[in-house]
Amino acid sequence: MINKNLIFLLPILVLLLNQVHVNAVDYVPRNIDIEHSSKNILVGSYIGGRSHLKPMLDVATILIERGHNVTLLTSGKYEPSSEYPGLKQITLGPITTFKNNKRMNIHKDIDYRGLLQLMELTTAAYKINYEKFKNAAKENNIDLFICDALANEPCIDVANNLNKPVVGFTTSMQIMDPKPYKSDPLMGCNISSENESFFERFRCTLIQPLQIAYVFGPFARRLSDIRDQMNIKSVSEKVPK
Repeated sequence: MINKNLIFLLPILVLLLNQVHVNAVDYVPRNIDIEHSSKNILVGSYIGGRSHLKPMLDVATILIERGHNVTLLTSGKYEPSSEYPGLKQITLGPITTFKNNKRMNIHKDIDYRGLLQLMELTTAAYKINYEKFKNAAKENNIDLFICDALANEPCIDVANNLNKPVVGFTTSMQIMDPKPYKSDPLMGCNISSENESFFERFRCTLIQPLQIAYVFGPFARRLSDIRDQMNIKSVSEKVPK
C-alpha cells in the first residue's frame, strides 16, 4: 500500500515542478539579439487621454526598443517624451472633451446613455478622421495598426481597406473576458450578477443588450451610409435595420 504521506506530498511536488516550468518559459528579454526587419506601426485613438493610451503606449515602448517605428495618431497633444522616448505623434485635432455634457460626469458612475455625445462626435468626424488615418498610413508606410476599439471606427476601417493587420484594444469587461455571471457597469447592471435574482440576470443578459443596440442603432446606420458614400468597406457589413 502506498504511504499516505507520499500521496499527500505528490500534489505539492507537481505544483513545484509546474512552477519551475513556468518560470523557465518566460518572456523573451528585451535585450536579446533577434534578427527582424523594422516595421512601421500606427497607434490610433480618437478619444485619447491617459486611460486609453497608456496601455497601448507601454506596448509601443517595447516595440520601439526592439527597433520598430511607432507613430501615435490621437486627439490633442500627447507627447510625454520622458516616458515614451522615440514616439512620434500626429494629431487628429483638438482634444475630445465632455465638460459640457450633462449626461456624462466623469466623477460619477455612468451607463451607456452617457456615451451618446461621444457617438455623435465620432460619427460627425468620421470622414475627416478617416482621411487623416489613411494619409498617415500612406505617408509613414504603416505595416501594423493598433487601434483603440471605442469610437475609433476610422482607424479600424483604414486598416481593413488597406489590407493591413490590425490589433484592437479595449478595456470593456464583457469583450475581454465574457462570463454569464459578470457584467459591465456601463450596461447599467451590477459588476457581478452571481447573487442577483433570475429576473435581474435575464434583464442584464438579454434585455439590456437589445436596449443598447436600439439606442446606438441610428449611429451605426449613419456610419454605414457614410461608408457607402465614400466607398469604404467595413469590417462587418451587417448593420441592423
